[in-house]
Amino acid sequence: MMTKQRQLLMLLLMLLLSSLLFAQPKRTDAIWARTAPAGSITIDGKMDEPAWANAESIYVQYGKITSIPGSGYTAETGVPFDSIRAVVKFLVSENQLYLGITVKDSSIGGANIPGGADNFAAADAIIFNILDKSDPTKRPSPSGEFLWGWLKADWMNPEPTVTNPGGIPATGPKGKYSKARYETATVVQGLTNDDSKPDTGYTVEMRVNLDSLGYTTSAASGDIVMFDMAFRDLDWYWPIQDWLTFSRVWIQGPWANTAQKDMLRIHARPDVTVSSGAAPTVKPDAIIPNGINVPSPVIDGKLDDLVWKKLTGFDIRFGDDSLRNSYPGAGPFLSGQFQPTVNGGTANVVDPGDATVKWFFKADTLFIGIDVRDKVVQYNASYDRWDGVIVTLNERVKQNDIDHDLLVRKLTVQVDSANGGSARLQDYLPFLRDSLQGARVALSLNPGTIVDTVGVKADSGYQIEMAITLTKLGYPPGRGDGIAFLGVDLLDGDSFIPATNSYGTRTWWFREHDGAAGPAFCYMDPSVVITSAGRGDAIEMPTEFALLGNYPNPFNPSTSIRYQMPENGTVQLAVYDILGRSITQIQLGMQRGGEHSYRFEGSNLSSGVYFYQLRMVGATAGKEFATPYSKMTLLK
Repeated sequence: MMTKQRQLLMLLLMLLLSSLLFAQPKRTDAIWARTAPAGSITIDGKMDEPAWANAESIYVQYGKITSIPGSGYTAETGVPFDSIRAVVKFLVSENQLYLGITVKDSSIGGANIPGGADNFAAADAIIFNILDKSDPTKRPSPSGEFLWGWLKADWMNPEPTVTNPGGIPATGPKGKYSKARYETATVVQGLTNDDSKPDTGYTVEMRVNLDSLGYTTSAASGDIVMFDMAFRDLDWYWPIQDWLTFSRVWIQGPWANTAQKDMLRIHARPDVTVSSGAAPTVKPDAIIPNGINVPSPVIDGKLDDLVWKKLTGFDIRFGDDSLRNSYPGAGPFLSGQFQPTVNGGTANVVDPGDATVKWFFKADTLFIGIDVRDKVVQYNASYDRWDGVIVTLNERVKQNDIDHDLLVRKLTVQVDSANGGSARLQDYLPFLRDSLQGARVALSLNPGTIVDTVGVKADSGYQIEMAITLTKLGYPPGRGDGIAFLGVDLLDGDSFIPATNSYGTRTWWFREHDGAAGPAFCYMDPSVVITSAGRGDAIEMPTEFALLGNYPNPFNPSTSIRYQMPENGTVQLAVYDILGRSITQIQLGMQRGGEHSYRFEGSNLSSGVYFYQLRMVGATAGKEFATPYSKMTLLK
């Protein structure tokens, strides 16, 4: 009988010839704010408390994308040569969000304007936005604006704790997000507003009261704080020199008073603490299933193909708060609706927009099917009165020329009156279809539907099919990392006689359009396969105990190991070195049947190849299961 060591060595040779392709990538739009003990942090700008050493962090640098898809940078004046470099750390305690920020900067200051004029632009500053979800009638949640920096304006609140002379560090604005809900302290390594001797940087500690913003991170289930932050950097202004530069770099959004690009999802929960070990994996907002085993649909605008019947999808409906509140993750607060003014007013919506969206991928194509239930299908040239759908999808490589964040492609289908009702392609979709040969689109009217300009009879709606070639949007062959940043917006315009009864509405799932924040983080999962026997996007119990791989691989210092269980049971993870010697045996405890992940921490291990295996004892009959060995590589 082969020894365990010999088995492992043979597996090494086999695994070197293959790779594990089915691991979900780590979310780049999410981070954990670990819970620190009550009273353990003093806001003094020093960050010398032990809790900060175990806090999750984001590194920010001008010229580098820190967190896709909304992060970016831009030069407003001159060419930056002392570019922004900062680390932002996140903690929570007693429903307070703590931010620890370390910035490297050789020229610190601002607001030293001759004559004492107010100046918001020319300064070193940090501005950030926390969406205010306290009012459930306001969706999407409005921006909560916070400003800090060497800013001089009568609407700013002076900061009392600054450990260097000169400069005007301040917080603001006054009102709802004022000092009563926001506390800061700063330590500067240098002298502000004086470039006779280079500075080295500054440290800021901030505390934000989340109660007034509608969050409950201290609840057992935790919460998700929606956040963006921008750094403004002014160099060599004291005295004014010809080489003055001013630049910005941001995490998910450049402004504090609007959610323009994306929002960082800060996850917090009482059991995820500064001493609880590896943080849980943040799951995708949506899984896009794999259609490899079913025939591709005919793109004719009719959702009558086998694959569409196997999918459940999700609904978008104007005026349905309970539906919106059921959306995953931060979806209830990023999704929303809007009714513009039509003919001088906002009439009563008698036929609310209502649709079901389904999707799947196959090879390098993303298929989208949308069933719109609409009793008044019309064509109108005014955007506020369109019938149709906007799908937004981020490029995976191309960036905006100025802001250097990933481009958002707006794929719009409007109901047209031509040919008795057809798809009028708008925005980027005509170019993608005709010039890049990267899209196929069709629209069909349901029986009894007639496209007109004024509602005179009841329609039954329409259907849209799209097939998007992902390689035309920067994905490498094979779908790359499988991530898709998506949003869907349903447009519904209804016109009547008298004209004052006419209206238009827009209702969206996660992101409204290319200039708005909040796309859903979707994963095109090759392991979730649509079959003729079941639904591809329904959660079905796996039929076997199996490893689904680990990501990232190679890793440093941690990796997520994914696996599936056919029933409830206790699970153990065993890890071995390349010689087959046991490294660790980790008890994962009793778990429910289904798909799971475990964050393996390798910070105390040396670089090298390791093997791992999962073992399970079923709760029903005590049956024992074991997966084959798999390989992971630690590179330090």
